[in-house]
Amino acid sequence: MRWYKKIISLFLIVSIGGLFFLQNKFKAEVILAIDTKLPKNTTLEYTKIHANVFTGTVELDSLSAKAVYTDKNLMATLQANTLKVDGFSLWQFIFNKTIAVDNIVFTQPILEYHSYSEKQWEQKDATANSQLDKAITIHNVSVVNGVLKVKDGNADKVTASAHAIHFNLKELQLNAETVQQKIPFSYLEYQLTTKQIFMNMSAYEVLKIDDLRIANEALHLKNIFLETKFSKEALSREIKVERDHVNLHIPEIGINKLDFGFHKDVFFVAADSGKITQPNLSIYRDKRVSDDMRIKNLYSEKLRNLPIDLSIHRLDISNGNVAYAERVDATSQAGELFFKSVNASITNLGNTYKNGEKTKIAVRSNFMGKAPMHLDVSFDVTNKQDAFLASGAFENFHAKIVNSFFEANLNAKAEGKIEQIYFTFSGNNVSAKGDLKMKYEAFQFEILNGRNKVNTFLTTIGNVFIKDGSKAGKDGFRYGEIAADRNNTKSFFNYLWINVQSGLISALTGKGSK
Repeated sequence: MRWYKKIISLFLIVSIGGLFFLQNKFKAEVILAIDTKLPKNTTLEYTKIHANVFTGTVELDSLSAKAVYTDKNLMATLQANTLKVDGFSLWQFIFNKTIAVDNIVFTQPILEYHSYSEKQWEQKDATANSQLDKAITIHNVSVVNGVLKVKDGNADKVTASAHAIHFNLKELQLNAETVQQKIPFSYLEYQLTTKQIFMNMSAYEVLKIDDLRIANEALHLKNIFLETKFSKEALSREIKVERDHVNLHIPEIGINKLDFGFHKDVFFVAADSGKITQPNLSIYRDKRVSDDMRIKNLYSEKLRNLPIDLSIHRLDISNGNVAYAERVDATSQAGELFFKSVNASITNLGNTYKNGEKTKIAVRSNFMGKAPMHLDVSFDVTNKQDAFLASGAFENFHAKIVNSFFEANLNAKAEGKIEQIYFTFSGNNVSAKGDLKMKYEAFQFEILNGRNKVNTFLTTIGNVFIKDGSKAGKDGFRYGEIAADRNNTKSFFNYLWINVQSGLISALTGKGSK
């Protein structure tokens, strides 16, 4: 029986030795792959490595990586407590030339992008190895409590950041074909949550988001803030031409059936529907600053010229508030116009719709919190003359509700009541024409002097031209014609106003009949 024991002992020794050999060989191969198989522009360091050939587990402690892209003047750095790989299939690796993994988990990674205005490295360091000799399949990729920062490398200033990132990606596939695409891998689904998002939008505005969640093609954002960095007075000192001082808060945005990616070389964003809940927007403009004489494109042209493909079937705005204030001189306070209970819907928002499929905007609100109003605008993004149709109405408009704005900006006051105003006009990026009708009582203007007192002479002369509201047609309306030429250095809202203004003047001072 002794020879049996010897054979068994020898078998155990060989088996155990073989296992130790496989374990050491596996760990050595992992280390060799880290040292030699990474792209030439990437370095990776770690304090300790754990590798188990039997469970297919590899774990790196205190991971630190860096990738340099000299052609883009960009460097990316990554630090993580651990990087753990579970379920590595040695069989797939050896016999099918495939890297198959069950799970990859990054714990507390901090990813930073540094941009530079001048090249900091030699070109030879920038050549990434785009060849992929083995296909990669990963069942699940997770990021636990990560941080993302984008920095201006010259000033080491954070221009964008996100915290508490939790990310999960299912069924990642990476192979020789996918690596040639804009997004170099395919996947089945993903989930993302993150907090405290910050983006430096320009030299003047910042964007902050408290909470972002994406799951099952649904995007939810909470507490979105778009703010001017400076106070109103400081902004006026910083700028050379007019620029709005903006304060926007949106408690919640929801987007359904969200999809994005690349069509060939063009990035696209598509969604079935979205809702913006209770936005509160305040805009202040200092008219003492020089006008911005750059051409302002109409919305149709802005959408048409987007650098991406955008298509949102329907976007709703619920129960918002908008306020606009102007400061015209150093002595008076800014006059303000505001809209309460703003509810709006936008359909076919984007630049991928076919000829004849119109973008439609419908807005309902209470002007100055009291006068119900609505505005409807439609246009075809594919129309290069930027043709549009606009219509709207005001009801129960008491003139005194706008006197704070008139006094500060027009040096005038208004009296009387406008029961109804209806207008419709069509135009393009050059001019517009249409009709307006209004029903009013005892409407008149008072012209003020420098001491904010009524200038009786100018008021009398001015009101001579305003026709009595009782001198109307059988239906009680006076009619006016709308005709206006666009100043392309002004906004679309200015274009809307000068059209309505021309109709008001025509109805108040003209024949008043159709």
